[in-house]
Amino acid sequence: LGQFRVQQIEVVTFNTANLPDQLFQGNSADFEQMLSETVRFEEEGAPQEVSTAEEAAQVAGFPVRLPTGLEGEQIITVQPGARVSFIVDLPRVRALLAEIGRADIQLPDNLDGAEVAIHLPTSVTAAYGACSFSEADMQGAVESAPDLASRSCHVLVQMPSPTIDAPPGLDIAAIGQAYLQVFGMPAEEAAKFSQRVDWATTLVIPIPRYGTTYEDVDVDGVQGTLVLFGMDSHQPQYTLLWVKNGMVYALSGPGKLADALALAGTLK
Repeated sequence: LGQFRVQQIEVVTFNTANLPDQLFQGNSADFEQMLSETVRFEEEGAPQEVSTAEEAAQVAGFPVRLPTGLEGEQIITVQPGARVSFIVDLPRVRALLAEIGRADIQLPDNLDGAEVAIHLPTSVTAAYGACSFSEADMQGAVESAPDLASRSCHVLVQMPSPTIDAPPGLDIAAIGQAYLQVFGMPAEEAAKFSQRVDWATTLVIPIPRYGTTYEDVDVDGVQGTLVLFGMDSHQPQYTLLWVKNGMVYALSGPGKLADALALAGTLK
């Protein structure tokens, strides 16, 4: 098998106006049926709440780092890993692409019948502050989004790098190019990006072009990416992503670059 492991993260922007309307109008049932018939999800256990970093490390099986100096309620949860596997039905995928108006997206023939397995390791999530949401909050999430987002809630997720097993010789660059095109990136631009990036080691995350910004930053002794969600009616929210020593970190909360880097600098 060819094995791919996340060693770095890269962000690309997409224009929501370029997303095919058919993707959201009438074809969701087709996608859901295909997923239900071809995707197998195997959980390795139930989430477990713990009290300290030491206890989390003992349960998770890897050293756990936590920030210091945060106020408010602390909730640490260990989420056991999972394995997601699926067999690609290429004619069906191509038919669905045609239905959403993207028959131009080319997929390699050797993708048909390929079994791909994604291994998601055990993760640890540490939440600080007003991070609990009631049922009423969630039901009114759209109307009260500014109020919810302005809460002082910081979340750190950490896990060993996920891996993907796929048949050797699979044209992963062509698949990555198709992935970008589905998100509205022009074919020529997607081809150039796909040729530049190492898909075997890079997790590529698409974000909306409008309402968000991102930049590469130095964090925790390595290069990371800060995504800033700027909304006019309340405090901006950030997500800081980086990979270090085989571990993937995602830190989010209210604030801007300086706030994110300051908090990341307290990890122990």
